[in-house]
Amino acid sequence: MAQTPPPAAAPSTPALAPANPATAAAAANSKEMNVDTSLDEPVEKPNAKRIRRVLSLVAGIELDEEFKIPDVDLIYKGHVELVDMKRIKNSDFFRITPKKDGSGIITIHNKKTGQMLVELRLEIRKDELEKTMRELQSLLGDIEGIEYKIVNNRILLDGYALIPKDLIRIAQVIKSMDSGGQIKSLVSLSPLARKKIAEYISRDVNNPEVSITAVGDFLKLEGQVNSLEEKNRINRLAQLYMPDLVIDNAPETENIKIVGKKTAGRVEDLIIDLITVKKDEEKVEPPPKMVQIVAHFVEFSERYGKSFNFAFNPSLRAVGDLSERQQSSSTVNDIANLVDRLIPKLNWAKSHGYARILDTASVLTQDKKKGIINRTITTTTLIAGQNGAAAESKQEARVKLDVTPIIKSERSGLVELPLLVEVTDVGSNQNISSTVSTTITVRDRQSAAFGGVIKKKTVNSYGNPQPTTAGAIITLNQGKEFDKNSSNFVVFVTPIIKASASSGVDQVKKKFRLKE
Repeated sequence: MAQTPPPAAAPSTPALAPANPATAAAAANSKEMNVDTSLDEPVEKPNAKRIRRVLSLVAGIELDEEFKIPDVDLIYKGHVELVDMKRIKNSDFFRITPKKDGSGIITIHNKKTGQMLVELRLEIRKDELEKTMRELQSLLGDIEGIEYKIVNNRILLDGYALIPKDLIRIAQVIKSMDSGGQIKSLVSLSPLARKKIAEYISRDVNNPEVSITAVGDFLKLEGQVNSLEEKNRINRLAQLYMPDLVIDNAPETENIKIVGKKTAGRVEDLIIDLITVKKDEEKVEPPPKMVQIVAHFVEFSERYGKSFNFAFNPSLRAVGDLSERQQSSSTVNDIANLVDRLIPKLNWAKSHGYARILDTASVLTQDKKKGIINRTITTTTLIAGQNGAAAESKQEARVKLDVTPIIKSERSGLVELPLLVEVTDVGSNQNISSTVSTTITVRDRQSAAFGGVIKKKTVNSYGNPQPTTAGAIITLNQGKEFDKNSSNFVVFVTPIIKASASSGVDQVKKKFRLKE
């Protein structure tokens, strides 16, 4: 770092000592005489409060660092050969340019007073190491749980990998990139992986009397089963889920030697089988499986009505009493009082409506036990009545679902459903009944539409004469009415195999906000 040399006229004495002996003597006399010298130029202490920083730099890459110190002449001491430093004009920022790798301490002093203003501890590493770490991160970026550090001019990989294949890939990448021993891996297999594997095995075994837990690198199987075949099946499932075997080389020191648990390189040695087979008198048949049958009744009905009526029936009638008509002898008045309903009357009405109904029913029953669902659906719609007035039409649909689920294969989730469905449609002037009897096979948690009724009805009527009005001179009636009804009714069924009747109760409690 370039340093500004002191001016030639500056004395060689320290900054704290007066340059003139006479001045020193005067200061000593003033001290003895208790003279106040606070009005003189203040002298700062070299060991006053300073700014301390630790900077990690890369050789050749500049860094701007802010130091809030007075804008005075400065001198730099220490390992000034490592960096170049200079203040940016009219600011508190200093531009630091590392020249080579290394470590050291640089201090910044007030040139006039000698006070230490800033103390910097520098750690400068080579740019090639940063470049190597960036390339390493790009190659191993898809592996989670790895930390990258630079320690003692070496790249250190630390953390946990989920599967052994990640460890193999890390080793291959390090071998291809590390030519000078600058990359070191401390990554090991995560202990959480064993716990997840134990959960997957328990879910596949599906036996509440068997517990599977992870203890370090080992899996512990405990419980009781009814047969030796079931015990062997659980053991083989555990071996199937176990990942590749990872053997760590224990480090050795002068005073200690660590030897890990010997597994002979076999996965079977990591599975501790403590499952016992029940005796004949202890065997208890498992309860039958529960099957929940969810039925969806979907109905879509559409109705359209249009009516037209024309009526012309003028009639004669007497207006007022006879004395009034005798007093008014006007011919115009006589004609106006005798003719009634001379203007034709036109009635027109139109209505269009539709309804969509989704009804859901559910029944929980045991395997090979009958479950019955009775549902009644009533719909009310507005239709066009006489003289354009709207009238209500009620339609009732009665559904009876009789089902006996039979679990054909629990592993594949096949459920056989003998179904009996009775659908009765009761309208205002009709009664239609339909019966569907069938047997279908549906997988667990899948739906099937097994029955449906589609009904369409169209009515056209012409003429529609009106009753003859008494006293009508002439009667002209003409009318037309169009009515269209269509209805689609479909039934869906979904079987759900449950291990216990209490499965799913928590969701129902949460929905209805039920508490214990």
